[in-house]
Amino acid sequence: MDLVAGAKRVFIAMEHATRDNKPKILKKCTLPLTGVEVVDHIVTELAVIDVTPDGLLLRELAPDATLEQVQSLTEPKLLLPRGGPQTFARVAFKCCERRRAI
Repeated sequence: MDLVAGAKRVFIAMEHATRDNKPKILKKCTLPLTGVEVVDHIVTELAVIDVTPDGLLLRELAPDATLEQVQSLTEPKLLLPRGGPQTFARVAFKCCERRRAI
């Protein structure tokens, strides 16, 4: 079943890095694809990233994350919006913190 067929916008919610701190956001996907070039936004515990024709735009950073940290855990070079990325509210990511504690 194709999960992204006909979707107007696709958000990916994921952890930013592997357990051994290797990037999960890669220049080229190494796993089987459900759809090609269909992702609009990537949301992780560290950042909110927009997928644009020009590349990955770092829209928001977690309060405890730095640009350098997020870039080091992201294989493609991140683009920055005019004025820099915003800081997002940590409240939205309680589910990620709970999941890690399990």
